[in-house]
Amino acid sequence: MRDSEKLGLHARYGGYALVTGAARGIGRAFATYLAADGFDLLLVDREAEDTQALAEELRTGHGIDARPIICDLADADLRSKAQEWVDAYEVGLLVNNAGVSPLDPFFDISLDAHVATLDLNCRATLVLTYLAGKKMAARGRGGIIVVSSASGMSGSPYFCHYAATKGYGLNLAAGLWSELQGSGVDAMAVCPGMTDTKPVQDRNLGNDLPFYVPLTGPEPVALGALRALGKQPVLVPTWADRMSAGLLSKLLPRGWTLSIMKKSIEKMRR
Repeated sequence: MRDSEKLGLHARYGGYALVTGAARGIGRAFATYLAADGFDLLLVDREAEDTQALAEELRTGHGIDARPIICDLADADLRSKAQEWVDAYEVGLLVNNAGVSPLDPFFDISLDAHVATLDLNCRATLVLTYLAGKKMAARGRGGIIVVSSASGMSGSPYFCHYAATKGYGLNLAAGLWSELQGSGVDAMAVCPGMTDTKPVQDRNLGNDLPFYVPLTGPEPVALGALRALGKQPVLVPTWADRMSAGLLSKLLPRGWTLSIMKKSIEKMRR
C-alpha cells in the first residue's frame, strides 16, 4: 500500500484496532497497515520486547497511539482481561490473528498442548469476538477479521488439531458475515495458505507439492483482508493460495488431497 493510499477503514469503523499476535508476521503486517490508515492500536502479544518495539515504531512513524498489551491469550483469565480492554477503549476493528500450529503426529503431541492450542485458536477468538463485537453491534459499526487457514477448509495430517481449530474460526466468521449484514458490523475470515514465516520458509514446503506454489508473504495476506472486509465472507488472499485451495479442496477427492498433503508434510519434517 502506498503511503498516500488510505484504506478508509478508520473512517468507516472509528476507534482503536485491536490486533492479536501483533508482534510478528501477519499480525505485524496488519498493525502496520492499520496505523497507516489512521487507527490507534492495541497490540496484543506475549512477546514483550517485540510488541513494545513495534508500538514505539508505529507511534513514531504514524503519529498514532499504539499501546502494547502483553498477554498470553491462552490464559484462563482472558475473559476478565478482554472485558477490561473493550471497556477502556472503543474497539472499532478486531483482528483475531494469534494462533499456534504444533506440527507432529496427533498422538505425539501432549493433551496439554492440544488444549492450549484450542484455548488460543478458538476460545480466545470466541471471547474477543463476542466482547468486542457486541459493543460494535450496539454502536452500529465495526469490523471483525478472523485469520483462519487454508488447512481449515480441508483438514491436514500432522496439523490435525490445528486445522480443526482453524475450521472453527472460518465458520464463526462466515456465519457472522451473514448474520450481521445490514447492522453496520462487517465480519470476514481470511484463509492463507503456506505463508512466508521463517520456520516454514526454511523447510521449503512449497517445492514438495506436485505443482509449484510460491509461499505467500504476510503483507499480501493482511492487505488483501483489509481491502476485502465488508465485501465477502471468506478470502483466500493470493492467486497461489486460490490455485492450491481450489485444486486441493474442491477439484480433487478429499482422500487424494489428504494423501498429497501427507507426503508433502512428511518431506518437510525430515
